[in-house]
Amino acid sequence: MKWLWLLVAVIVGAIAGAGWLLDPGYLLVRYGGVVLETSIAIAVLILVVGIWVSIWVVQLLRRGLKTTTRLADWQHSKARLAQHEQQKKALLATLGGDWEQSFKALHAEDQILSDSAEAQQRRFIRTALAAHTAHARGDFAERDRVLRASKNVVLELPTLGPLLVAQWYLESGDIKNASKPLHQVLAVSKKNARAWSMLASVHIASKDWEEAEKCWAMLKKLGQPYYTGLRFHAFDFQRQGVFANPIAADSLMLAKLLARRAGALKEYQELAPAQRRNIAFLTAWARELGVSQRGSEGAAVLAAALDEAWDPSVFSQWSELALAAPEDGLQRASGWAKGRTQDAHIQEALGLLASHSEQWATAKDYFEAALKLLPEKAHAKVRLYRQLGSVWRSLGDDHRALQYFSQAEALATH
Repeated sequence: MKWLWLLVAVIVGAIAGAGWLLDPGYLLVRYGGVVLETSIAIAVLILVVGIWVSIWVVQLLRRGLKTTTRLADWQHSKARLAQHEQQKKALLATLGGDWEQSFKALHAEDQILSDSAEAQQRRFIRTALAAHTAHARGDFAERDRVLRASKNVVLELPTLGPLLVAQWYLESGDIKNASKPLHQVLAVSKKNARAWSMLASVHIASKDWEEAEKCWAMLKKLGQPYYTGLRFHAFDFQRQGVFANPIAADSLMLAKLLARRAGALKEYQELAPAQRRNIAFLTAWARELGVSQRGSEGAAVLAAALDEAWDPSVFSQWSELALAAPEDGLQRASGWAKGRTQDAHIQEALGLLASHSEQWATAKDYFEAALKLLPEKAHAKVRLYRQLGSVWRSLGDDHRALQYFSQAEALATH
């Protein structure tokens, strides 16, 4: 079919050409003082050539534009790759706790960010990472500068953003600024347990016990009181001795709060398992109960904790508090001793409890059992020798009492 059309075009062209040769005709064009006179055949030829040249120029321009676009795309792709590389470096450094490297990578990325929608999304990620890095380095001024420079885009997330910012302020001891984002979260959701928990920590850190009680009551109403008092993740800079952070004392402050409430054992049972295994909190709570002349309640809390998970430091504090009611303590410790027959610490505590209840013969047996479990030159034997000396003196045998006192002095001097 294509060849048929070509044949028809050749025939029509030959006829038209023959006609033009017989009568070429003329075309007169006048513009101002310029006059152009030519034949129709030449005019058509000029028109065809002009159209072809125009098409060629347009194609040439298109190729040039495509080349420019490809170059721009290549440069944009190169910039995106550079951004992604810097973002990966910053993310890996942040996850690895290398705050110096994270700061450098984020600073380099900031220099190459554009204004596209994708870049805005990356800028949000960069802002959060940069603020987190500055916070983790202990550079709170830089953290706040990053947040201000980004017009607080982190706070635009309805819940997670304000909670993150509030946690930063809490960890840096900026109690005043921690309150505002938490109230922002609670304005959206009154049942956000974490926000109530952190707000309780704000009041605990500022020792506003009345407001802390309200938060605690709300958490109990929500069925999640165990959030309060859980210490947040400590970064490297927080472990420095010069770092003054009120929230670092949160366990102690929670202990002071709970020591003000009645029914310590009931409060303990309502805590989550993780909180019931928080040794620092439990010992602080028991100590505060002891200061409040409620040592028996403190002993009950520690005993319940020991029933769940054994810990020597908790047992040591329990044995001190249990001396207030030695007979009850002796019965409780005897139960623990059955499964820990090789624990000299328990045997010694049993001896002390028996001594305070004036069961001298029983106390002697426990102290002697503890001696047998200790190495030959263990310094703890000094204390046991002295305890045995006191027991034998109470039993009326001053000679043996003097022997044990002498052994204690001899071992103490070595």
